[in-house]
Amino acid sequence: MSKTIITIGRQFGAGGRELGKKLANKLNITYYDKEVIDSVAVLSGLSKEYIAENDEVVTNSFLYSIVMGTRTLTGQKTVEEIKMDAQREAILEIAEKGSCVIIGRAADYILKEEKPLRIFISSDEATRIERVCKRDGLSREEAEKKIRKMDKLRAAYYNEYADAAWGRADNYDLCINLSRFSIDQAIEMITMNCK
Repeated sequence: MSKTIITIGRQFGAGGRELGKKLANKLNITYYDKEVIDSVAVLSGLSKEYIAENDEVVTNSFLYSIVMGTRTLTGQKTVEEIKMDAQREAILEIAEKGSCVIIGRAADYILKEEKPLRIFISSDEATRIERVCKRDGLSREEAEKKIRKMDKLRAAYYNEYADAAWGRADNYDLCINLSRFSIDQAIEMITMNCK
């Protein structure tokens, strides 16, 4: 039996994580999101706390490197490079183990040779704001600010490490707007493409 590898990119608050969990459960395959952090910490030797704080965030600016003491003239890797190498290795190891759903972390790009089913989940602003307010206990204004910030961070991260643009339809096999379709309907669309 061949492996089913599904990667899910998503706008912040669009419902991609919830969809990924339900999809993995329906397909009876392993789900990976924050679980990747543990593997990256082990492979890199960096703390789980550092990996979690810098998850899906680009921190390789020259100023950041100087402040963190990671930029050297000796040609040694920066902390960011060590983290990214470990994340790449962790994602490749996860895919090697068998069928899975992987959320974010440019997994679609890292696994391009595996030809995963690449999905991008979006939703309209009102739906995202409502979801983030409810999930994170934020006011509408706080949710709007967090959504804008997280989308910028995700786009910068993806655009830095992939040779493609985050959220652009032609970089994915299936783009689903969860404002138009329920999670269950989206799962049906996805499972039809897994056969």
